Amino acid sequence: MSTLESQISEPVARMKYPDAKVFREFIEALSKIVEEAKFKISEDGVKVVGMDPAKVALIEIDMPSEAFLEYEVQRDIEMGVNLESLANSIKRGKKGDTVSFAITDDKVLVKLEAQTGAIKRYLTPNFEVTIDVPENPKLEHDVEASVISDTLKRAVKDAEAISDLIVIEAEEGELRFKGYTEGKSKMEMRLKEGSPALIYLEVRNPATSAYDITHLKNVLNLTKVAAAVDLKFSSDKPLELVFKSAEGSKVRYLLAPTSIEEA
Repeated sequence: MSTLESQISEPVARMKYPDAKVFREFIEALSKIVEEAKFKISEDGVKVVGMDPAKVALIEIDMPSEAFLEYEVQRDIEMGVNLESLANSIKRGKKGDTVSFAITDDKVLVKLEAQTGAIKRYLTPNFEVTIDVPENPKLEHDVEASVISDTLKRAVKDAEAISDLIVIEAEEGELRFKGYTEGKSKMEMRLKEGSPALIYLEVRNPATSAYDITHLKNVLNLTKVAAAVDLKFSSDKPLELVFKSAEGSKVRYLLAPTSIEEA
């Protein structure tokens, strides 16, 4: 047993995630929205919710127990951490490396195990984090789609070249992404039903809504861990993005709309 491990006796929870790189992407996306986070750990899995100070964006991360290589929980417990510190402790984690946690009421041991056999350990306090965000908010959407991740990432980057906003439109059989300059559309990507990039599209009512690109970019790296992105919206209503990793974890991101006139 290492010196650090000897300082954390009888953990309430132990868990090992199979891909340190995927876990790092989750934490980095979360850290762009909040500085501290409270992970709720139960026998069913790990959940964390964060909302930015302006209450424009909300992120939920859900990692079911089945997504872990090892998962032992004696009772429900919360893990409060500084996200920058946690991200730094696993920033060198690569695909195939594992990240493990041993948690007590006052301490958290993080262990990064490389495929080479190298092991790094970090001991941090488990502190109380107060959050005031709605959990699992329910939204009704007029448009539901599933898009290849790289396509969404390219659409956002193309729009960013000319605008601070991206406009998303949908009508029967077609999904569109637009960038506006001086109130006029200057960039457009059209995805029609049957296109390889558009996996699924359901339009209950035609819809148009604009969203801030800076906030969208906070979660674009999650396209690295999800082959496709579920995208849901209505006219002038929040955008909902869902990223699902191969391990079974899920990230839900909600972003408030903005005005096209601001473009």
